[in-house]
Amino acid sequence: MQVEIICTGDEILSGKIINSNFSYMSRKLEEVGLSVVWGTTVGDDRKELLDAFILASKRSDAVIVNGGLGPTVDDLSQEIASEASGMELELRTDWLNKMEKFFTMRGRTMTENNKKQAMLPKTSELIDNPVGTACGFAINIGKSRFFFTPGVPRELFRMLENEIIPRLLDLSGEKVITKLKTFHSYGIGESRADSILNDSLKLSPDSIVKLGFQAHYPQLETKLYIKAKSLEQIESNLKPVENDIRRKLNNFIFAEDKDTLEGVIVRQLEKNNETIAIAELKTNGGTAARLSSNDPSGRLLKCGFFSNDIENIHAQFKIQKNNNLDILDSDAIASAVRVHFSTSYGLSVIIKETIDNEAEAYISLSNSENIISRIGYFVGDEQRIRLGAVEMALDCLRRYLYNLPFNEKSDFEKL
Repeated sequence: MQVEIICTGDEILSGKIINSNFSYMSRKLEEVGLSVVWGTTVGDDRKELLDAFILASKRSDAVIVNGGLGPTVDDLSQEIASEASGMELELRTDWLNKMEKFFTMRGRTMTENNKKQAMLPKTSELIDNPVGTACGFAINIGKSRFFFTPGVPRELFRMLENEIIPRLLDLSGEKVITKLKTFHSYGIGESRADSILNDSLKLSPDSIVKLGFQAHYPQLETKLYIKAKSLEQIESNLKPVENDIRRKLNNFIFAEDKDTLEGVIVRQLEKNNETIAIAELKTNGGTAARLSSNDPSGRLLKCGFFSNDIENIHAQFKIQKNNNLDILDSDAIASAVRVHFSTSYGLSVIIKETIDNEAEAYISLSNSENIISRIGYFVGDEQRIRLGAVEMALDCLRRYLYNLPFNEKSDFEKL
């Protein structure tokens, strides 16, 4: 089945907004075995929209149109769908009633122009939107089944997964089962991972497992995709490849599927009934922020202190000034922050610029008995160095908590 995605809006066409909706939709469709053959971006222009709809209706089996379902004059999707399909617009009172309740529950009055969102082409199938006022809808245009979706990401994501993808799979007629397995790693680059896993797919008895990578510095996603006729076939083909990847990537893998680096750290701290406090220099507080997102009660992360001036950290924790900032200074900070907040661990993450576009990251972890530390060497602009230092610090903490080598070399460091 040939699938096309049409994204609408002047703000997308002009580049004022990054079109992340397209990449999300294309990725989700690929995960269930539906490949996108064409992708089109069109501004809020009646003629251009109509031309795009007509062209798509001639070459695609299914088309997802994203955006243009709002209440304003530049939201044109319903009107152009009506013109392209030859079906007049009609007021869907069922959706209008739902919209009115939506506004009432929020203590707001629905304005007249919102009624436009309940105007759909006759014969179209209404698609529910439980978190917004723009319903989706589906209608046949030419040889294609068109699915219209809201542009607001959280509304689109829910509608795509719960409503659109099941309809597309029914439309495709494929009686298969798909599965996506993801490994998240830090410290190994895409090219090295590819060479290490070169023979892994040969372990699939039916040769139906596909391997792919998605690098987003400083993490790497290693993805296994399989499409089979039964759960048993998925299991027999996927398991040996999964196990081989775990064996080969080993300590570099920090999480699988929807788990995260900070998630596995927080769970282990919670399991051990341990706490931590963090002091950071020139990281924008990124290390503590990542952990805090998984510890909303603040029971495990007692405090995160960050500054761009080392003297502020020295003063806060009453540390004697070191004229030459180095790993020993980081060790002293880790120890002081642990004692100050009476936590199980103190973590220090210090970035020290050396020359232009190069920096050292001092990472020290203190407990009641000793201090373990390492130095990371990074090359790049300020943001890249900061991201690398934060990721390395979190990975070092994970490694310590799970009894793994603390000082294993990363592909992202300068040799």
